[in-house]
Amino acid sequence: MDYLIIQYSAETIIAARFGVTGKELTFSGAAECALDHDNGPADIARQIGEGITGSPRVVLCLPPALCAHRLVNLPLTDARKVRDVLPAHLQGEIALPVHEALFDALPAGEGRWLAIWTRRAEVVRAIELLRDAGCEPQVVTFAPCAWPFLPGCPADVAICGDDAMTVVASGHTVFTTAFSAADRGKQAAGALAALEASGCAAPERIVVFGEHADEVSFPEPLAGRLSRLELPEEQGAVFKNEQNFQKLAGLAAVALAGQAGRLPDLRRGDLAWTADESALRRRLMMTAALTVVTAVMLFASQWLQYRAVSADIASLNTSIASLYREIFPNRAKAVDEVAEVKGEMRKLAASSSRAAALDLLKNLADAKGGSINGLFEIELDGRTLRIKGDARSSQAATEFKSALAPLFSSVELGEIKSRPDGGSGFTITATLKEAKP
Repeated sequence: MDYLIIQYSAETIIAARFGVTGKELTFSGAAECALDHDNGPADIARQIGEGITGSPRVVLCLPPALCAHRLVNLPLTDARKVRDVLPAHLQGEIALPVHEALFDALPAGEGRWLAIWTRRAEVVRAIELLRDAGCEPQVVTFAPCAWPFLPGCPADVAICGDDAMTVVASGHTVFTTAFSAADRGKQAAGALAALEASGCAAPERIVVFGEHADEVSFPEPLAGRLSRLELPEEQGAVFKNEQNFQKLAGLAAVALAGQAGRLPDLRRGDLAWTADESALRRRLMMTAALTVVTAVMLFASQWLQYRAVSADIASLNTSIASLYREIFPNRAKAVDEVAEVKGEMRKLAASSSRAAALDLLKNLADAKGGSINGLFEIELDGRTLRIKGDARSSQAATEFKSALAPLFSSVELGEIKSRPDGGSGFTITATLKEAKP
């Protein structure tokens, strides 16, 4: 996914575009504009909006000074439920009335949550400014909350940037504070001392990064725990040089945190981003409309086929009725001409079968002559004829078989049984000849 990260401060606005696929980071470009009398926030935002190509996910990072936070212990594991209970949980404990605040929460480990809130009016003002410029943000957040995703950052560390400090424990943000223009080292030392006084263990390592990282000086004994965040070798092709890395590492961390689902979002409630839902709703409505059109076309096609088949059946019935009147001109109009025609055809077929059977019996009688005493069983199964009879001798049975040969396509004489009186019983199996068309 492509991310356009816009970081707003009192002096400058920085916009950087990153692509994140899994854990792989790509960098497309960045621009920095100073705020002065000639270039106000609206002018710079308009320039950013005009330069957008494609459909990146726009993320606005508010100044860290607008962020307030507190560690809370809640027996919940669902971030959505935590966000729902935070206003009631913190009501009366924060200086800002809860109806004027927007809340989000990040897991801080060990059953704790880092509650984050800011003034609603600040978020509304920033959204309207960028919306009018054509680059409305989908997410409004604070960059220091994403610093655990800084390239090459340890899992337990205090991170000092140019305008804020974040404390990371086991990869989770547990504390963040904004710096003023005064000595950042002393402010960071005071924040770590206050953190230890509250009962939280301060990390052993302190990492600094940013354009002014070399200008930070910490009092002893913190100076011995200090190190600079260096550009990792695997990210060398992304940031090109150390200077770009120090300036853009915080924005890259925002993109990585957004891809991992660990980025707080202050666009909540009636300010929540709904353009994606509206686009999805429009696509679903289009799909539904196409489905309805397809169903109507399918129904129309089936109806036309039904009409065509009905017309063919009506025409066929008319033809059958006409044929019926031609075949049976003296009969009254029948209730079902088709059924009557079929009945007459079956009668004709039966008559034809009976006539053929009579002809077959006549031929058998002519062929047996006087040497065959009698035929006591004749069975016709399709084209197969089976005969059982009594002959005066076995020779007479053979002669009967020879007499039947011209009448059938094949004749087989079965077993001949001789009797004491000199007669012989026999069986013959014959196959009828196929009828000529």
